Amino acid sequence: MATMAGLALGKDTCDVQPSARSDCGVLGTTQSDCEAKGCCWRPQDNAAWCFHPSGGPAPPPAPQAQCTLAYKSKGEPFSDAEQEKVRGYFLANIDIGGSGAVVAAPDHNTGPGGDYYFHWERDGALSTHALLATAGKLEDVDSHLQHYVQWVLKVQNQPDPHNIDIRTEPKYTIPDGKPFMGSWCRPQTDGPGLRAKTLAEYGMKLLEAGKEDYVKQNLWTGDKNKYNGGAVYHDLDWLVNNWQQNGCDLWEEIQSNDFFWGRYTMRASLEIGARFAEKMGDKASADHYRAVKSEIEKTLMAHYDGGFVFESQSRKKDSAVIEAFNVGDLDDGIFPALGKEVLGTVITLNDLFCNSYDINKKDSAAGVPGILYGRYENDNYDGGNPWVLLSASLAQLIYRQAGAVVRASPPSSEIYGLLQKAYGIEANLSGKDLAEALLGAGDGVMLRIKKHVQDGDFHMQEQISRDTGMQTSAKDLTWNYANMVKAFKTRKAVAAAISAKQKLVIV
Repeated sequence: MATMAGLALGKDTCDVQPSARSDCGVLGTTQSDCEAKGCCWRPQDNAAWCFHPSGGPAPPPAPQAQCTLAYKSKGEPFSDAEQEKVRGYFLANIDIGGSGAVVAAPDHNTGPGGDYYFHWERDGALSTHALLATAGKLEDVDSHLQHYVQWVLKVQNQPDPHNIDIRTEPKYTIPDGKPFMGSWCRPQTDGPGLRAKTLAEYGMKLLEAGKEDYVKQNLWTGDKNKYNGGAVYHDLDWLVNNWQQNGCDLWEEIQSNDFFWGRYTMRASLEIGARFAEKMGDKASADHYRAVKSEIEKTLMAHYDGGFVFESQSRKKDSAVIEAFNVGDLDDGIFPALGKEVLGTVITLNDLFCNSYDINKKDSAAGVPGILYGRYENDNYDGGNPWVLLSASLAQLIYRQAGAVVRASPPSSEIYGLLQKAYGIEANLSGKDLAEALLGAGDGVMLRIKKHVQDGDFHMQEQISRDTGMQTSAKDLTWNYANMVKAFKTRKAVAAAISAKQKLVIV
């Protein structure tokens, strides 16, 4: 596109004397940036390299759209029956045929994405974690988790046909668990940590339930000759030795050795793994995990540019960061939900997606609360649309911020100002009132999702058209449902905490 813009300007149009050039760029503007704005690019000493054509400056940009997220909650956005329906769709994609596999979507022809009937290592770990985290009690999901453990042991302990470590394969066929043989973005370095985190949390719940024998037989054997030390140990062993390896981004499109998503979730996996190792009596491994975690944490602040947290140098405005804030949070003050880094990122992405998608503008004009998030700036996959899973991730983050208000001391004036800019909340709120305002903002996002999925009986496709608001791409995407059920549970917990605080004040 940049080259076409440059070619559209004729020679005479850009034939401007150096002294007469009107600057169209700033320090750091590249040729593609310059030409994309319809300006001329002519490198020359002691003159502007990027300048307006001879016809004068381009007209001012159109006014920015506003998606005000302020909304007064009227109760849960999805009824209990609707939530159960969504959970039912989620469970239908879990533990396919008792194999332990999690299908990404039961859709063999999604359009540009092709066949989604595979077990993605990353998606499977995240979805199984959602299953565990949202269960009423362990017994409700234990058989599914045990099947998942056997699936992991099977796929971990086989040769790899692509000359990479089998633990970094992107996806596997169902039900046999063989690595996908086609061309794909490899290696995927976030998978081992996410899988280890899920299974370590499951292992600790098993220990609490007195099922130590199962844990020692499968998750942490204490013997490298048996399952390479166990499903959790084997994945964490890869992570501590390879966390700086080049790998694929969350969307399987570009490569780097320094994605925020990867780094932030890796350090969480190592901390959860350390806690599990301690319970298994392996202090040496726990110490090793925490030492590597500390090294990873030293790299994280480099992703904050003073305004927002960026995913990588080659792709900055990316909602993978929002998903990371939820998945990788340890409640330890590193990128906290109410921190300026997190709020600045929400503000930046609100502005990006409000102005990128006509459907956001139409919904806001029609009085529909909330906002829909997509993947990243200038995404063009299948038209570059909002995604259900990312919009639900934003809602969960806002609910977590409401919960943080309940637990924490009043926010500083700086943080309050950022909350107002992100969500349009009123001035001078505190305590329960501020928490309820944030709860309402999260509800607004969920209501905007609901508007676009309810006509399909709450079946959720991968994307929502940026123009029409109709659902598109992969049908019944499991990751959608995983993030929705997490948002449901987070909201219930926060609403209960607000209610408890209110009762405490009344007493």
